[in-house]
Amino acid sequence: MVTRPEKSYMGMRGNALIMAFTEPLGQGILFLTTPFWSLYALDLGASLTLIGLLSLVQGLVRISLQAPVGYLTDKVGRKRLVVLGGFIASLAPLAYYFATRWEHLLIGVTIEAFTNIALPARQAMFADAIDSEKRATAFASIHTLFSVFSTIMPIASGYLLNKVGFLPGMRTAYLIAFVVMLLTSFARAAFLVEDLDINERAPSRPSLRGTFFEMFDPLFSIKALRVILLSAFLYSMAQGIVRRYSVIYAIDVVGISMTQWGLVSGAMGALGIFTKVPTGWLIDKISRKTCILISYVTRPIFLIGFALSRSFPQLLLVKIVDNTFSFVQQPALEALVIDLTPKKKRGRTYGAMNIIPGIASTISPMIGAFIWEAIGAEWAFYTSALFAATAFVVLSTFLHLPDIQNPKARAHVD
Repeated sequence: MVTRPEKSYMGMRGNALIMAFTEPLGQGILFLTTPFWSLYALDLGASLTLIGLLSLVQGLVRISLQAPVGYLTDKVGRKRLVVLGGFIASLAPLAYYFATRWEHLLIGVTIEAFTNIALPARQAMFADAIDSEKRATAFASIHTLFSVFSTIMPIASGYLLNKVGFLPGMRTAYLIAFVVMLLTSFARAAFLVEDLDINERAPSRPSLRGTFFEMFDPLFSIKALRVILLSAFLYSMAQGIVRRYSVIYAIDVVGISMTQWGLVSGAMGALGIFTKVPTGWLIDKISRKTCILISYVTRPIFLIGFALSRSFPQLLLVKIVDNTFSFVQQPALEALVIDLTPKKKRGRTYGAMNIIPGIASTISPMIGAFIWEAIGAEWAFYTSALFAATAFVVLSTFLHLPDIQNPKARAHVD
């Protein structure tokens, strides 16, 4: 096993520091295009229902990979899957660049789904290289770097789209994303080091049944993970019902411009730059569960607020306050999962934990499109709020944690 110096920064060392550079750069460049993806699909002839269908295809491919890849992550190591996933991911913007009809987007969403071949491996590799007493701080730090890109990129692309036209601007943005993602993939191949000791890997089981139980062993053996998973499913349903359609609602219903939506997206990133690291530090000092519940209980309020917004200032204010609370959820949840999971099972844990929320993210856009067209645009947001509220009830009622609130107790899983 290759060893690295133990010196760390913001709780990160070795591979985590390398990933703190390559992941925000390689994935963050997509903020040039993702805020406007639904408009791109509409411009190529899709409808709201077809956008939901594209999301369904992407989700089905994505969730089918999570458990097997999580299993392989613990069997064959992290690096080769991280590197392979990065190279595959770089092809998705290229597919979108060449699309001339909405049907062509099927190629892009399928390739983009295959980028998740690396997701459990990336999550496990990063988790393995952070300090047990600073887990939330480490996750918050890398999310802060993502926020730098999510601040700059939407504003830049919003300006570009208004300057050169929507379709030419989107194609230029996709070409830029392809080049950057390809370069960061080469960087991962050159600098990441496999640090999972072969002696730590679980022995192989030849039977299909045995392999299945190995894939989902963390969920079978850790009750708290099952409760977290159920609440994450409900929260992902809430997110997915409106995620693809928020930009359409903002522009077509509220009446803001694409540049203003770019400013909204950029403001969310700017907010994250200044709040995510302090938030991570706070999470490491207090209960993970409390922090997640804060995010879950406030989410319904701001979903309703978004639906009731009728001007750019109102919408911007709602999104700023909403994101201030929602920033707490992700690092707290990621830190809590690591607290509960031994190192040798983290790939399988992330793979299994990505499946059920992935199912929610897959089916929820279709639900959102149906509600929008059958009942009304606002009701998609009201339904989303109901799912978020249910996630809060489930987590607050059924999640009972062991004593993992101090660094010594957290370190036992390493």
